[in-house]
Amino acid sequence: MKLSYIIPVYNVEKYIRQCVDSILNQTMDDYEIILVDDGSPDNCPAICDEYKEKYPDKVVVIHKENEGPSVARNLGIDIAKGDYIFFADSDDYLVGDNIGLLYKVAIQADADVVHNSFFCAKDDEIPESICRSDFIRDKVYTHEEIEEIIGDMVYSEIQFMWRNLYKTDFLKKNGLKLDEYLKRVEDPPFNLWAFCLSEKMLVTDVPVYCYRLRNESLQRQKYVPDYDLWICYQWSLKIKYYEKSCIKNGNFYSEIARYTILSMLPLLLGNVYKNNINERRKVLKRLGNSEMMRRSFKDYDIKKFKSKSLDWWMTWCVKNRLYFIAHLICEKILYRKVL
Repeated sequence: MKLSYIIPVYNVEKYIRQCVDSILNQTMDDYEIILVDDGSPDNCPAICDEYKEKYPDKVVVIHKENEGPSVARNLGIDIAKGDYIFFADSDDYLVGDNIGLLYKVAIQADADVVHNSFFCAKDDEIPESICRSDFIRDKVYTHEEIEEIIGDMVYSEIQFMWRNLYKTDFLKKNGLKLDEYLKRVEDPPFNLWAFCLSEKMLVTDVPVYCYRLRNESLQRQKYVPDYDLWICYQWSLKIKYYEKSCIKNGNFYSEIARYTILSMLPLLLGNVYKNNINERRKVLKRLGNSEMMRRSFKDYDIKKFKSKSLDWWMTWCVKNRLYFIAHLICEKILYRKVL
């Protein structure tokens, strides 16, 4: 069997048919679709069974209690029979008919991981916008080359599992699975680990997948409780997987620190201060005192992006544990308009 699609299914009855049908419409027909019903409360379980009944040789269905996408994907890995695994989200879909070509270049390169371009589109839009890799396309990176560039991947390249194709034997041989504690933001640590262990990673430009931008997505909820704790744990996994799989490189630590300070700190503070929740200052202090932020401020000098903006001064206050001042800047100025 050439390909195993692994699709966690939860509360997506509006989208699941388009996702599965887009796979069934591909001309490459040597594959299996593993639908993992993660205790979905809507009509998804029945829809999954409907596809299983209609396509018994193509569709495998697992029904289970709700435990999150990490557990669901790991169950799929355990039973996957294809040469390669394609992880798909149940609210997204395939575009065109190029899965066969993607599989072909993977086999030709004997790649452990194939890193690909993808489409982005809002609901009911025609997919036209293509997000391409920042790295050299149509190149096979060796393990040594991956170690040199892995720091540059922490921004966008490791964010989504569905932009990659993974050799099944490679995952199983190395015991590569998702951390089941993570109920969200689970993709980046897994991808980082896979890239670090890969002996051959092909970067290609055969976009087959459309990432649907929908307002009600799990990742786009207005307020995410304890989001800082999830991100701190995710950060710790990235450090752990890097240190167990690669020769330590100062560039990696400075880049992940820069990403944490410039991207994650504003995101996490926005999650708190853009919403009318209690104990904003307490969460700010918890975040500022976290190992993630303390290590990041040590590994990256914020003077490199020094400016007169209040964002920079807020960051400086967090670095120096001046939480009351940072709180006032966030609450009274930076996020004042949305409170």
